[in-house]
Amino acid sequence: MKSSKFIFIALFALLFSACDKDPVTPIEEPPTEEEPGEGIFILATKKGLAGADVLLTSSTLDEGVISPTGAGVEQNGSDRTYLVKNNMLFSFMFGGSQAGAVTAYKVNAEKQLVKVTDFQTETLHTYGSVGDDILMVKNSWQSAEEYMSWYRFDTKKLEIVAQGEINTKQLAGIQKNEMAFFTDIKQVGDKVFAPFWSIENAVGFKTKHPDSSYIAVFSYPDMKLEKVIRDARTGSIGTYFRSGMEVDENGDVYVIGTKLGPDMSGQYSTTTPVAFMKIKKGTTEYDKSYFFNITEASAGKYIFQKLYLGKGNFLLVMGDAPNTYGTTMYFFTPISFAIANVYDASYKVVTGSAIPASIYRTTEYSFNYSPLDGKTGYIGINTLTDPGAVFKFDAETATAVPALKVDAGGFTSINRVLISK
Repeated sequence: MKSSKFIFIALFALLFSACDKDPVTPIEEPPTEEEPGEGIFILATKKGLAGADVLLTSSTLDEGVISPTGAGVEQNGSDRTYLVKNNMLFSFMFGGSQAGAVTAYKVNAEKQLVKVTDFQTETLHTYGSVGDDILMVKNSWQSAEEYMSWYRFDTKKLEIVAQGEINTKQLAGIQKNEMAFFTDIKQVGDKVFAPFWSIENAVGFKTKHPDSSYIAVFSYPDMKLEKVIRDARTGSIGTYFRSGMEVDENGDVYVIGTKLGPDMSGQYSTTTPVAFMKIKKGTTEYDKSYFFNITEASAGKYIFQKLYLGKGNFLLVMGDAPNTYGTTMYFFTPISFAIANVYDASYKVVTGSAIPASIYRTTEYSFNYSPLDGKTGYIGINTLTDPGAVFKFDAETATAVPALKVDAGGFTSINRVLISK
């Protein structure tokens, strides 16, 4: 468990200067296709099974071999997650009981990584892109922690311009003696949707209500709670550091009830299935006419991660058995892959990837890559017997082939940024 990873560390006071005086521009709809322009891939790799990430660049994911030995930009801290915003790669360090540094990079005309900011925050757990901002949340961990904290980072000014608190126990719809734990943040129109688990605490993520799905809806940028959307046809949305929600190119929201939240006895409910649900564009209620039963389609597997490919196609990382953290490691459960189309409710098992029982890690925390062409997706797969490789997935044929490889260690993240001229 990572209970020590949420000890409060004060943000530098300098970052909050003039917070209340900053003008706020309306947020715009996020792009639904890959941004045009010359781009380059930034891949996070590890030299071995553990240790700090090394950031490497490549002009392609389809072929070649790259090496983290004597190359790249090494990150401080062993736990890093990533987000691309405004042609910058933001690297978040999970600092445990220490400060959680945030570092951002651009790629110059020579295709080199250039650091543009490096600051310390609390150790953060959930964050997402909203307009020109990155909205960052420090979840409460223990039952006694009544408030979670949020921070609005302006990626044009490169500073935190607002902060606030959310009462985890008073969110509408929260059950008595439970607290909210956010698993995702997404911009939906001019609002923020934040799926959360209703849990006793974040030590074991246990709940009295394993068959309920919750989403908090906030106005932005003031982060005022407008309502909580609840449904009882499936269970918990997403999981620890793994997104369970996507906004498609039509503006509709698709939510994955992963069912990875255990009940109070530590067991996983089978009363309701793993499933996709839908919230139509412009609404803040689940579409009761829509329900895509993944338990039935997959013969009982669980969704650990997802990558949206466009045109309704999702590339799914599947586990044979539930695991609260959605951990893609061989000693938890064999890992396989599938293509699910949420428009026609089709489900296809992917062939050609690594042997399920040999996979000890995939690229983590949903940080994989697709050009959103409705067909192509890339996931890094690391096995027990070989160094890591990026696998290229084809949604039309439901196949995967090895592509770009690393000569030692494995991949932990795949991102694309535009080259700064």
